[in-house]
Amino acid sequence: MMIGKVYHNLAAGLLSSKGRAGRLWRFALLFGGIGLVGLVPSSWGVFAGCISLGVMMQLVGLLCGRHLVWLLLVPVMGVLGWYFPACFRLYDQIAIYELMLLGMLRVFACSLRQGRVPLVTCLAEAVHGTPLRPDVQRYTVRLTWAWCLFFILALLAPLILWLCAMRGDLWRIPLEGGTILATFVCFAVEMAIRRLVIRNYDHSSLKQNFMAGRAVFMRKDLK
Repeated sequence: MMIGKVYHNLAAGLLSSKGRAGRLWRFALLFGGIGLVGLVPSSWGVFAGCISLGVMMQLVGLLCGRHLVWLLLVPVMGVLGWYFPACFRLYDQIAIYELMLLGMLRVFACSLRQGRVPLVTCLAEAVHGTPLRPDVQRYTVRLTWAWCLFFILALLAPLILWLCAMRGDLWRIPLEGGTILATFVCFAVEMAIRRLVIRNYDHSSLKQNFMAGRAVFMRKDLK
């Protein structure tokens, strides 16, 4: 749910088609290409061809609906992917990681603009209704800022690890599940802290949080 909405904000061209069928096949191309590039074993004799095809699928999914000149990138990147498959797999992994986090950061940060309702406040209102208790409202604003900081740090994590540990592959840890694990840990810790900071309040359950997130992130006016 959330990832789909992030791609809506991040790649407008992907969702430019008015029909649901058009959007679905673009998503199928995009995520099919991501899976092909990320999962094909390097030992396969068709490794280079799979990387080339996967890169082109992603580009077609992202660029359809934009100016036709952009589609010239598709065969160019396909040829480069054929000749440099290992490099393109790495670049693709980094690009997907950074774009996803930038999309999340954009969603949270834009909600902090003047005249907008912070995203975590929207989530709390979806569960508890409006108006929120003043201390709860302040907490949700600060938590929105905290998640923005988290996404900034996650964006920089591979570079920081690479600079601090020039040898080895420690910098790959965020890309290979480290950031996802950190997200779940932070979410669990925040739920515990919330119950300590906000007293005498009917706190939401995990299911309520999920349902609130679904309702808020699938809103068509979320930009």
